[in-house]
Amino acid sequence: MRSLPVASTTLPAHPASSRAARAFVAEHLRTWGFDSAIDDASLLVAELVTNAILRGRSPMELVVRRVKTRVRVEVFNDGRRSPQARYPDAASGQGFGLVQAVATRWGVGDEDGAGDRVWFEIAL
Repeated sequence: MRSLPVASTTLPAHPASSRAARAFVAEHLRTWGFDSAIDDASLLVAELVTNAILRGRSPMELVVRRVKTRVRVEVFNDGRRSPQARYPDAASGQGFGLVQAVATRWGVGDEDGAGDRVWFEIAL
């Protein structure tokens, strides 16, 4: 059985990590032949990484993988405050509204009870 593509990296809690995350996701999606998902995935990962920088202020793990007929991108850090959407008229915090509007599926949840994991999926 052929395994599905997966890639991960660790990024610092620094504003430059948003650009690095976009490049990382785009590079792997292009390599895997998932060009149709690059623009949306790059946009959304920038939102999740920026949120992780602002809330967690710690290094984060970025994972991109194929899940059946979708691409899934996860951002995990050890932040103690759960991510949450804000009202649309807020000066910031509108990224989750963007994620909800563009992604096929998305959610918040961690695997081991420590830290935040925010993910989205885009149909291929």
